[in-house]
Amino acid sequence: MPKSPAPLRPRRSYRAPVVLDVDAQTQAVADPVSDFTQGDSLAPAASTPAVSAPAASSRRAALEAERSRPRRAQKAGAQKVVRERVVVKPTRPSRADRRAAAAQQTTVPAAYVSAGPSVADPRDPRHPRRGIFVENRRRRSFHVFVLVALTAFFGTAALPSYASTGEATTAGAARTALAVQTLTGGDATAQVVSRDGLGIAESPQALDSTTNSSVSPTVQALAVQLMGAVAAGRLVGSTPNHIPEIANLAEGKVVPNCGVDYRVLQAISVALDNFSQVGVSDINRKCTGQIEGAGTDSAHYADGGGHAVDFYLLNGSALTGGDSRSVQLIRLLDPLVPSGTGLGQVECRASISLEHFAPFSDTCNHLHIDFLKSSGATLRYG
Repeated sequence: MPKSPAPLRPRRSYRAPVVLDVDAQTQAVADPVSDFTQGDSLAPAASTPAVSAPAASSRRAALEAERSRPRRAQKAGAQKVVRERVVVKPTRPSRADRRAAAAQQTTVPAAYVSAGPSVADPRDPRHPRRGIFVENRRRRSFHVFVLVALTAFFGTAALPSYASTGEATTAGAARTALAVQTLTGGDATAQVVSRDGLGIAESPQALDSTTNSSVSPTVQALAVQLMGAVAAGRLVGSTPNHIPEIANLAEGKVVPNCGVDYRVLQAISVALDNFSQVGVSDINRKCTGQIEGAGTDSAHYADGGGHAVDFYLLNGSALTGGDSRSVQLIRLLDPLVPSGTGLGQVECRASISLEHFAPFSDTCNHLHIDFLKSSGATLRYG
């Protein structure tokens, strides 16, 4: 088969590079930027006389002459320019040198620290490589902390929740008491809470902490609320102090002869809802061993004790049973207390119209309210 003609387009790889002989330079210029760039600072390399080529008759002939020119010059004995490539190989310390460097102390002398950061000295704490390693360690510690926190969060969220009536703290018992209803034996029931049309009922026997062997969750919850007022300084006692009787109920403890009628706790709560400070001087005299006034027949002492409360202080003012604050508390409690609730100090104030209270005579240095002969188990409020 006939041989295909050579392509008309010249190949760049066939063109010989133009080489200047640097060794033949006569003198260097002052400016290093223009050195080897200006014609007067370079001497032309020795070359053989150029042989004039015959004029090409066509474009193909001109390309053939250009393609064959380096070969003909080499056959004619033209001097070949050899360019050398200089490769500088960095020196690497031997294995023994690396081990010796690793065994050296990592402490940095004071001279290096005072001299400032040095790129050449890797022992300097401000060396860039040391800084990178320290940053990586900090970042890795932060990532580990975030991972542990997320694991703990999702692990806790995945745990199931179980309802329990056995709480380890007083506050927990109060929360349980607000959510759990305790139904015990007995024909009659007492309305304790009425919320959103749902009534929670407990028997009167369950609410009577003066004779029971256990504390009702409802009684404990209200006692916890009152102890919060004690901690805030809003509910104060006298001498002897009867506040510990409420504290026992808040802790769920039954102390013989130291119980408190649930209605007494409710009356104290109503007073706290309407006055910034409330003081009580007597609750269960059988608990403190007091024999006063009506003696063992007093509602403070009879039937286990704790069925009456004496208020002696409201908003920092002493009470007489006939002062304005005493009358205000009487009017607040009268619509709420059961019928037949005792009310002292009838001779200490002017006559007032009452619906449920049964007034009687008493000393004018406090306000006495008792529930020993009341017809209802609770006050008329949640």
